[in-house]
Amino acid sequence: MTNILLSTIMLIIVFGLVGFIAYSLKKGPSGLKIMLLGINITLVGGIIAVDPNSNLAGIEYLIVLSGLIVSIMGLMKKD
Repeated sequence: MTNILLSTIMLIIVFGLVGFIAYSLKKGPSGLKIMLLGINITLVGGIIAVDPNSNLAGIEYLIVLSGLIVSIMGLMKKD
């Protein structure tokens, strides 16, 4: 029961951060900077995912997915 509750809270936090990043980066920095931010988020999630001692119930894969989404948003931005 605790794992389900923790997973739900982490899921809300991760997607909340992605939504906040998406909202704040609409008119601010260039698309290249947004893509670099997404790549950094993807790398951090990938490092956590391959760590054998991490037991985050799949949250690390959501972090990787959110990084890919941010990278695609940066790619689609017209500068």
